[in-house]
Amino acid sequence: MPMDSSLNSSKSNKLPKWDPFFIKFAENQYLLYSMIHEKEGVHKLFESCLRDNLHSIWAGQELYRKGNSKEEFFGILEKNMHPVYDSAKRQGYEVWNW
Repeated sequence: MPMDSSLNSSKSNKLPKWDPFFIKFAENQYLLYSMIHEKEGVHKLFESCLRDNLHSIWAGQELYRKGNSKEEFFGILEKNMHPVYDSAKRQGYEVWNW
């Protein structure tokens, strides 16, 4: 997620707190999802970069399929991202307290 360089430096290799981060991240991703399916120009741009930038099969098959409600979208995103977050914590990544 884009951020100010000074914040990125202070974060280092630490993880953000899950709850405030995930909610903001999911809101931004859902906004993009909505635009992809509502605006033809955005859809064309998404399609043109999809193959090179979307590396998770679940994202292409579940997350960005047309017709997800906001609740479904958030659920799919959390179901797939939270285990990765938990794994990073188990591997010793600290939580960034900003």
